[in-house]
Amino acid sequence: MLKYRNIIIISLMCVSLFMLKLACADLSEELVGGISAEQYYSNVDGFKDLTVAMYEPLFKYYGRENGSIITETGTDIFKYGSGAREFMNHYNSALNPSSTGRGFRNIWIYFYRGINLANSVIDRADDAEGITEEEKTRWIAEARFLRAHYYHILVLQFGDVHLTLEETIGVETESNRTSEDEVWAVIKEDLEFAIDNLPEEQSDIGRATANAARHNLAYVHLIRENWQEAADFAIEIIDSGLHELLDNYADVWDPYNSPGFPGPWHEEVIWGRPKNQDVRRASNFQESRNFGPRVRTLAGVQQVRPRRGQTTSRYKVTRFALEEIFGNDPNNDSVNMWNDTRYHSTFKEVYFYNDESSLPSGAAIGDTAFYAPAAVHYQELTDDEVAAKPYMFLRIEDRRSQLYAGPVDKFRHRDEKPWGRVIQVYRLAETYLIAAEALMMLGNLGEAAEYFNVVRKRAEAPGYEIPLITPADLNIDEILDERARELFGEYRRWYDLKRTGTLLERVRAHNPDASPNIQEHHLLRPIPQDHIDRTTSDYPQNPGY
Repeated sequence: MLKYRNIIIISLMCVSLFMLKLACADLSEELVGGISAEQYYSNVDGFKDLTVAMYEPLFKYYGRENGSIITETGTDIFKYGSGAREFMNHYNSALNPSSTGRGFRNIWIYFYRGINLANSVIDRADDAEGITEEEKTRWIAEARFLRAHYYHILVLQFGDVHLTLEETIGVETESNRTSEDEVWAVIKEDLEFAIDNLPEEQSDIGRATANAARHNLAYVHLIRENWQEAADFAIEIIDSGLHELLDNYADVWDPYNSPGFPGPWHEEVIWGRPKNQDVRRASNFQESRNFGPRVRTLAGVQQVRPRRGQTTSRYKVTRFALEEIFGNDPNNDSVNMWNDTRYHSTFKEVYFYNDESSLPSGAAIGDTAFYAPAAVHYQELTDDEVAAKPYMFLRIEDRRSQLYAGPVDKFRHRDEKPWGRVIQVYRLAETYLIAAEALMMLGNLGEAAEYFNVVRKRAEAPGYEIPLITPADLNIDEILDERARELFGEYRRWYDLKRTGTLLERVRAHNPDASPNIQEHHLLRPIPQDHIDRTTSDYPQNPGY
């Protein structure tokens, strides 16, 4: 597993001064310590630490609200939940996304830091002593994979962005806005190099592999509408035999489902972000905390995890997601929460009393504290029937407070220690859906339906028959709905809607909080204002901000 060394990483961040003024506070050129960056990085141990440090900015996106808040909320499946944080309210309210808000700014800062660290590896590899040619090529390939990964998210978020392919040492105040087409060309070239030079497997869990690069490139080709290339790379991963779907969707999210816990992830994961064993980094995983209801508002219920604090209910599921995507009516002839295991493997509907210190009078440990079912027959209960329940009962229409069910079962918000868990950035189920979408766009509907149905069939609940897609019924809406079911909360939704040209349409139709406010210019996010202010060359803001 990648061993992130906190002290070394801090030093790396300070020495590798990010080219866009994102340096450490002390800009003095006086060498305080007894070793320079050039000296340290020129030996094998220092250079290897540099190859580890370039992964560090991933921690600020995956597993943190910085990533999920800008990819899940404000879409057709998630509204913003609770917490009065300005940076989280992008077009979920009348408040326009701010160029000074920290959400987008954090991604900008940390991903450019990652790009500069990747550039450092590429530029310094030839001068590093004690590494073999094989190691040098592999680490350069990892650096180019990460550079492409960082850039593909930045260009999706911000459009034309600053492009730099060389390490920046010192403070630089000029930057450019390179066209999206040019940036995508660099991303493609970097990923192709990574595919050709990365191993199929890595002994250090979390380092990039050839299939990780293939998956990233397949998705890039979907974005760029290069359908044949997207299909080819996705199918190559599927046919490689290095990964396979787990039989049970719920097992995908079992934090203990790995061969030798706490060890490698299971075989469906293509690439992910490993959980560090260092307890000081425990707060870096926040999926379940952010998606979970704020149960601290309910007496007798405690949801505290080690070094984690209470749940924050950042994300609130839309009615469309519950009623249409997952399907809350057993009488419809489509996918629903009875024939599809993904609903109950994703959502936690019931919470029990578990805190003796604040237990309400008459309640006992293990009694139901609140219940938030989505099934249609529960929505038909009257107010009097709801009030008569011996516990708090929330119909979908009642989910207006901080207390409501969310997709916390998928992210396993439980009391066990979370060591050994990973953020599954790329997994094989998405690869199948990429192949299906690309083949559909090529007009090969029969083969597309086959790849699509592999994913849907895996979700079939015991004792039920899930309806499979027919080639005639396959279209982009079916693809998007299936991606929502399978990848719910996995950093994809905003990108999927944007790249398919359906963001405005679907948000306006299915997200009542965002629909009055979302505009065309929201297809790009605001450039951080402090970047513009500190740039001596002209760096225009995106339109509308």
